[in-house]
Amino acid sequence: MTLQINSDEEKVDLLIDGDIYEEHAEFLRDMSFSYARRGIKKMDIQLNSTYYISLKGQQCLSIMRETLGRQGIQVAFKPNL
Repeated sequence: MTLQINSDEEKVDLLIDGDIYEEHAEFLRDMSFSYARRGIKKMDIQLNSTYYISLKGQQCLSIMRETLGRQGIQVAFKPNL
């Protein structure tokens, strides 16, 4: 998995290339929570050339989206998970 990050005070854009396994999803979750503590309001995650996401990776990303949503942060996956 490769990751490109563009961010400002309000928004984070992530471009992900490659398959996502549990350890990748855990990294994305931890990084997202770090951005949330800094006060971002929106996170767009673009999945590019991602053909496989492990079951545990999917579960981790779903929990991440739900947790951030409860904090008022909009998380959008493109294409949708």
